[in-house]
Amino acid sequence: MGTLRQICCALALGALAPLGWAGQVTVLGINDMHASIDNMPKLATLVKQERARDPQALLFSAGDNRTGNPFNDMYPKPSWPMVALMNRIGFNLSTLGNHSFDAGMDAMRELIMGAEFRVVCANVSAADKDRILLQPYRIFERNGVKVGVLGLLQLGPNGIPDILPEQGEGFTFRDPFAVAQEYRWLRDQCDVLIFLTHLGFEDDVELARQCPWVDAIIGGHTHTKVDGAHMEGNVMVTQAGCRCGYLTRLVFDVQEGRVAAKEAKLLPVADCAADPEAQEMVDQFKDDPYLQEQIAVNAADITEREGVGCLFADAQREKAGCDIAVANFGSIRVDTLPAGPLRMSDVFRIDPFGNDMVLFRLTGEELADLITNISLIDHHGMPSVSGMGYTAKLDRNNKASLVEMHHEDGSPIDPAKTYTVVTSSFVASSTQFKHADPGRSLKVKCCDAFADFLKKRGTVDYSTVRRAKVIREVPRDHH
Repeated sequence: MGTLRQICCALALGALAPLGWAGQVTVLGINDMHASIDNMPKLATLVKQERARDPQALLFSAGDNRTGNPFNDMYPKPSWPMVALMNRIGFNLSTLGNHSFDAGMDAMRELIMGAEFRVVCANVSAADKDRILLQPYRIFERNGVKVGVLGLLQLGPNGIPDILPEQGEGFTFRDPFAVAQEYRWLRDQCDVLIFLTHLGFEDDVELARQCPWVDAIIGGHTHTKVDGAHMEGNVMVTQAGCRCGYLTRLVFDVQEGRVAAKEAKLLPVADCAADPEAQEMVDQFKDDPYLQEQIAVNAADITEREGVGCLFADAQREKAGCDIAVANFGSIRVDTLPAGPLRMSDVFRIDPFGNDMVLFRLTGEELADLITNISLIDHHGMPSVSGMGYTAKLDRNNKASLVEMHHEDGSPIDPAKTYTVVTSSFVASSTQFKHADPGRSLKVKCCDAFADFLKKRGTVDYSTVRRAKVIREVPRDHH
């Protein structure tokens, strides 16, 4: 028997009315767009094409709409370009991503207020919830079918999303797996029940095991490209890569109040022509002379993120004047860097976070603990380094074990010797590792150190620089 609250909610939702007897619903899912405004005009065209097939198609984002393009992130009203473009395209719903907190509560509130779509997240609440409109779920009706959508956000080992602790001030976070079970009663109110999550693929699969009564999970966070859907029992789990590369079309056939058949297909965005009106918006957003300024030249194509990471780590070590720099892989937001001019926009595209540099005095043993534990708070992988190299193994749970660490000349790093090590404030505050020294902020932003390094060098070539050898137990992507 339901609680009084649940019964009241059911009455308010019209749950006592007969469920839809038959109908078909199309849902379009995307995730981790990361302010890829250059791809949004093509996405606009693809959504138009899909809504020509089904005018009532729903469009959902599984979080991390912002952070990754300086023309969006450094706009006078930060991240407004993405919200404006999402409004233009006609999004119906989004959940929170960890990067929703990058600019704090006030900025989040302003963006939510400007959005023409709702934001759902059941395991996050704000202290001033009357002023910031976060809802746990939404119910839509399409073609006579009721579609319920519950939002969920990932939490790290420290009980908060992958954010700086101060970015979470004013919010309460709860375990997404426990919260999902609290909303099982939604199953009886909907013909189709979807979880819109920012948990990561592996956690989505586990969530599907724990909640076999849900029809589908549209997920994000790990940037996993799922070709169609992964079926975990009868739960369809999808994720569409990242940066507006793909859109997932989910189709549900409903008969007598239950899903009789469902399928998912991954649709490439690149195949579409740009929507002219959306392109005009993007061109206006990118009209910024400061970000267009050239500051250096990249001499040769960098084809792997590790090369970009080594360039970034070298900049941190030089600015700090220390022995070693450690840059978590997730702080490097591009996978490749083509030869040619490097502009201020490239600096902020590679590192959009504005983290400060933090200096530690660590023994070799403590340094090893830092490197092996970073992967637990950074699903992108093992860190890039400067002043050293290493070999490590990474298991299917993203747990690392070091095989060896060495100096630039190949000699081993002494576990008992003390080294000066610089890293970002995100790594310093989020990674659980052994360190007697609490560290101190250098009051310098990592991105500023990077820009200074490029300006000083003029020309850089990191096309063949590799310092970390990582042996993975299983591939990262699931197809």
